[in-house]
Amino acid sequence: MLNSTDEKRAESDDQDKFGPGQTARHDEKYPFITEFSEFISTVSMDALKYTLMTHPQRIMAQAFWEAHNYGGSKDKCIKHLKEIYGPQWHKLTRLEDHMDDPRQYYEYVLILDHQRQWDERKKFAKLRQTKDSQ
Repeated sequence: MLNSTDEKRAESDDQDKFGPGQTARHDEKYPFITEFSEFISTVSMDALKYTLMTHPQRIMAQAFWEAHNYGGSKDKCIKHLKEIYGPQWHKLTRLEDHMDDPRQYYEYVLILDHQRQWDERKKFAKLRQTKDSQ
C-alpha cells in the first residue's frame, strides 16, 4: 500500500510557485509580463533588435545565442552533425533541429530587462514608502 503522506509536498509546492501554469502569480510579481511577451512576439526582428533593444542588450542576446548554438557557426554545427550521424546526416536530421532561432534569445533578454525594471521600481517604491513614513 502506498503512503498517503508526501514528505516533499512543501518542496514541490515551492517549485510550482513560478511554473508556467501559475500566470496569476507571475503577473503579481511582474505586471504586464504577459502583454509584453505577446507584444514583442509580434514585432519584426529588425524592430525588436534596433528599436526596442539597446546595444548592450543586443550584444547579450547574441552572446546567449552563440553560447547555445556552436558559436553561431552553421559550419561547426554541420561538422558536429557529421561526427554524430555520418556524412549523410541530412537524411536523418535537419540543421534547424540543432540550431535555435536567434529571435527567442532577443525576446528573452527583453523579458529579463522588463523584470529587472519592475524589481528596481518595487525597490524604489519600498524605499520611498519607508522614507515617507518616517
